[in-house]
Amino acid sequence: MGTKKLPLQTYGVLDPRVERTTIEADHTELSKRGWQLFTTEASNAEDITSVMGAIGDRLGARAVGRARAIQEVIQPVAAGQAHARSLSAKFGLGEFPLHVELSHRPRPCRYVLLGCIDPGVPSTATRLINWRELGFSAEERDALTSAPILVNTGRRSFYATLLSQEHGFLRFDPGCIEAVDKRGQEAIQIVADLLACAIPHEHSLIQGEILLIDNWVTLHGRGPTAANTGRQLARILIDG
Repeated sequence: MGTKKLPLQTYGVLDPRVERTTIEADHTELSKRGWQLFTTEASNAEDITSVMGAIGDRLGARAVGRARAIQEVIQPVAAGQAHARSLSAKFGLGEFPLHVELSHRPRPCRYVLLGCIDPGVPSTATRLINWRELGFSAEERDALTSAPILVNTGRRSFYATLLSQEHGFLRFDPGCIEAVDKRGQEAIQIVADLLACAIPHEHSLIQGEILLIDNWVTLHGRGPTAANTGRQLARILIDG
């Protein structure tokens, strides 16, 4: 799989008291590209998450992650050490597949904020693909909005489609999406094949950078890594 470097059009957010005009400019960039990269002077976890919170709280209400946390620090872990229903349990330190965050919910969160506390040594690139640029045909879009799939979350599993009826968001996560019939298998394969052929944008975050992702538009993942690199990202999820 080839990669493209992330376009480095950034907005400096050097203070947790983020001005509303900065966020409005960010909306323009989000609607065009599906993500926005911020540079900050923050150099520790507390300051980075403070800036992230100031950005996110202006975009919408926070969504809860693992253990109902509204703010998390994530790092690569081996499959055997990961939460049983997480992508890490399936892929571990290998290449993390492109996915839509919180696909296991009836409606995935709208935004994902990732703040780099420590890029790790060596650093690992974050990968991004805007699904609207994958080139789904009209027939393929019809399949994605009509073929039933199972969202396997254990006791709260439910049936859905990969593409919402109004084409507002794509639901895709190899960790929880399962086909229930031939139509579902074909729909999943459509997305998987186009992702396999696409060239993701790629960026290795440096300390203090914050990546804002429109989760309804952009799938994200990472390249393969190793144990104990030190990579740590703060994560905040926003419902919007």
